[in-house]
Amino acid sequence: MSDWISATRAFLIDFLETHQYLALAAYVAVEEAGVPFPVPADTAIMLMGYQVYRGVANPVAIVLVVVCSATAGASVLYWIARLIGPRVLDKYGHVLHITPDRRHRAERWIRRHEVPAVVIGRLIPGFRIVITVVAGTARTSFLAFLPSAALSAVIWVFIYMAIGWALGDQYKKFSSAINADPRVGLVIVIGTIGLVIALVAFRLRRRIMRRLRG
Repeated sequence: MSDWISATRAFLIDFLETHQYLALAAYVAVEEAGVPFPVPADTAIMLMGYQVYRGVANPVAIVLVVVCSATAGASVLYWIARLIGPRVLDKYGHVLHITPDRRHRAERWIRRHEVPAVVIGRLIPGFRIVITVVAGTARTSFLAFLPSAALSAVIWVFIYMAIGWALGDQYKKFSSAINADPRVGLVIVIGTIGLVIALVAFRLRRRIMRRLRG
């Protein structure tokens, strides 16, 4: 299984390096629609930031591609969650330890904080897709969700592209460390983002976890 994951990861990285914007658009849109990849879109954006450092990619194009793709993919997942999410969670939620009470608590919370919940929540590692699903099952206003998701994507792409650019020639060592142990990348990314959105993200994460745990 680990060999398969490593091979898939190598293929995806090569795909991104070869096709750049087209690959990035497809990658981000599909992941935002709820399909997981062995290499998260965060890492894909960092790779593009490294390409900017090398002078072979345009940062403006990267921002436009990511924002449009992320918003489109998140919109698809939002509507899937809104239309069939509640029925699926009612039937299979126990498998994910999502009880009706926990789900309703999360939905009430996101209805109450709507825009800031989507903008900030989607920036927290591990919560981007969850926030979109909850926004859909809670039937929050799509007219509020759409610009919130777009704004979150703008912040998201700038953060991760800047990390890739700042790493420069160290990017490959960083990437190898992630391939050897994904937790390395997670620790570094969380630490970096923590410097940018420290107190706000920390408090929001604690609040989300408390509500999900009931």
